Amino acid sequence: MILVGHQVAAGAVAVLVMVWLLRSRWTHAHPRPALVLWQISGLTFVISVVGVLLGFGLAPFRRGFLPALFDLPTRWAELDLWHFAAVVAGLVLGAWLVLNQILCLLDTARARARHRLLLQLVAQPNSDAFVVDHPAAVAYCVPGRRPRIVVSAGARKLLSETELDAVLAHERAHAHERHDLVVAPFQALRRLFPRSGVLTRVCSVIELLVEMCADDKAARQHGREPLARALERFHANGAGGIPVGALAVVGADEAVRARIQRLRQPQQGGFPLIWPLACGLLLTAFGTSVGVFAMPL
Repeated sequence: MILVGHQVAAGAVAVLVMVWLLRSRWTHAHPRPALVLWQISGLTFVISVVGVLLGFGLAPFRRGFLPALFDLPTRWAELDLWHFAAVVAGLVLGAWLVLNQILCLLDTARARARHRLLLQLVAQPNSDAFVVDHPAAVAYCVPGRRPRIVVSAGARKLLSETELDAVLAHERAHAHERHDLVVAPFQALRRLFPRSGVLTRVCSVIELLVEMCADDKAARQHGREPLARALERFHANGAGGIPVGALAVVGADEAVRARIQRLRQPQQGGFPLIWPLACGLLLTAFGTSVGVFAMPL
């Protein structure tokens, strides 16, 4: 049962780091390191929750989680009701989470494939993007192994050449850095628990950080002000419809305003000295949470 306590401790570390990230201001100045912590802490928390259930349920076998699971079909009668229920809950929860991730990835992949086929019919390939002849101002990326950068005729008319270049650089950053894979696990969890206010807030924070990462890359290539002006124009003009699975240059109003302010008034705060400590604690917690699956209970 000591190792079950390790799982609890690992989950507690993950929760503390996530709470710290939600309350921190440095994350907007350094979105990439913040995303690293979000990914490690989220994975650690999920594994530790499953580990606590399995650890308690399989404790009478006094073996590692995986060896004990192999023994379960022949030794399940040795477990009392509470231990057996914990094992079932852990297995169901783990399978539910994995299956949900897979189904979400498949649904998103199918939606993107359909949209790519649609673009072949209605969009005009250009040197820098697929152009859709529509008056609404939209620009987005359909990520994947064959990414597509899409911009509408309305957006090309709305933006100056410099602003359009900054927007396209923003979308190319999404495509090249596979930001869709960063947000996908958290969006899948939100789909699994749609009424969770905490998950909704976490997803909004992570999606904003991803947009800021793309903003930074576009700003390094074309300057901060052209991208800020482009975001203002999109925001004032109203966002058009964005297909499922795409990453758009604009989203929620509050997030767009935060990005514009960040571009025009970049934070001067330095990199937090506590980040290496938090990262080290998370990696230790993650390693402990995964390692106990093969260690004796």
